[in-house]
Amino acid sequence: MNSPERVSPEARKPVAGYLWGLLAALTCPCHLPVLAIVLAGTTAGAFLGKYWGIAAFGLTGLFVLSLARAMRAFKGRS
Repeated sequence: MNSPERVSPEARKPVAGYLWGLLAALTCPCHLPVLAIVLAGTTAGAFLGKYWGIAAFGLTGLFVLSLARAMRAFKGRS
């Protein structure tokens, strides 16, 4: 097994790209109603219910950031 010190930065890039892509999929604005249903009954769900606009704005910003980072991670790989 490779230790973390021996793994090259090029090998870490795809993993980081997949993680950024997963975050982009979770914070996609079209998934906001599903996220509200899943988080119903929790503090995060109460925040989503009360401050829907702020949550949508924040998650959209996080979506754009994570999508850009995922695309940058996979840019050099073709």
